[in-house]
Amino acid sequence: MNPFKFGSVVEGEHFTDRENEVRELIADIAAGQHVIIISQRRLGKSSLVAKALKKAGKPVIQMDLEIITDELDFANTYTKKALSLSSIEKFKRYLKGFKIQPSINFNPANGDFDASFIARADSSATPLLDALELPETIARDQHKHFVVVFDEFQEVRRISQLLERKMRGVFQQHHNVSYIFIGSQESMIRDIFQEKKNPFYKFGRQITLQPISEAHMVAFVRERFTSVGINAEPHISDILKITGYHPYYTQQLCYELYVILQAKKHHQIAKDDIVQAQQTIITQHNVDYRAWWNALNTTDRKIIIGIANGMTEPSSQAFIQKYGIRSTSTAITATNKLIKKGYLIRNSKTGVLAVEDPFWQQWIVASRS
Repeated sequence: MNPFKFGSVVEGEHFTDRENEVRELIADIAAGQHVIIISQRRLGKSSLVAKALKKAGKPVIQMDLEIITDELDFANTYTKKALSLSSIEKFKRYLKGFKIQPSINFNPANGDFDASFIARADSSATPLLDALELPETIARDQHKHFVVVFDEFQEVRRISQLLERKMRGVFQQHHNVSYIFIGSQESMIRDIFQEKKNPFYKFGRQITLQPISEAHMVAFVRERFTSVGINAEPHISDILKITGYHPYYTQQLCYELYVILQAKKHHQIAKDDIVQAQQTIITQHNVDYRAWWNALNTTDRKIIIGIANGMTEPSSQAFIQKYGIRSTSTAITATNKLIKKGYLIRNSKTGVLAVEDPFWQQWIVASRS
């Protein structure tokens, strides 16, 4: 079995480091503390939360806001997830206080019940407010403490301009539910929770995930390859230099390396294997990379090209002159937009800009060679 895993929540031997953060989060959950997880993309926020929740052993409602379309869809999904923590016999009692009664549906194939609201122009907000109160109602009735996790929470602003304020108004009254907010757009999450003008300003304790240390990543790669009888020692530094010690991209590259070594029946990594693994990833994602590139305007492309080729400050005169960008303000505006969209990341310690996906960066450089 491949000793590496990426693209989904990882646990067990696939989960590296974060022991301190897991302990902190478990303590926060036990204390009923609201928590905001802030970090760069793909640094393991969801895996961290999943591990802490598993150890905490409390009832959990998990909402991925990226797949929610509007307020009514939110209300339907949230109500269904909350009711899943109660017995069928109590459905009617919990829904009795709703101003608009949802329809109750039974699925004979799996025995599941759920409740859903019908869109009505004169009462679109009412089902949402009732739904937001439901977890607290059930938790209080059961004398339990619930945890609600909102993944991709920055999507709250896409779903509705008013949803952020409505949620804050309800959640601040709750004593039997604690909330965990995580998201992949760091700048927007910081704006939601750190700007005084916004409803969720200082709503909970913030955990900022730093990149995993070089020592931990070296040990992780060595141990995972060793567990399947592969000697990676001579080339671990080469692997991590390519991935920038990023856990997601390290596991992605190592996953492909293992596939290559299995096909060759080799137990020793060679430099050619690393090159082949990189090319495999670039080939697999060629359509994605081309779509990302085509979504950029000319100024965006110039900035991405410059950073991909080693220039790290688009607002500098050297950068502007070399790539023909109109002005410093244009470069700053475009850079901030690219960071917000996740194309670029800025190192929290050094402030240096980089292309977020190292394999897309390789695709860009190779395509222009």
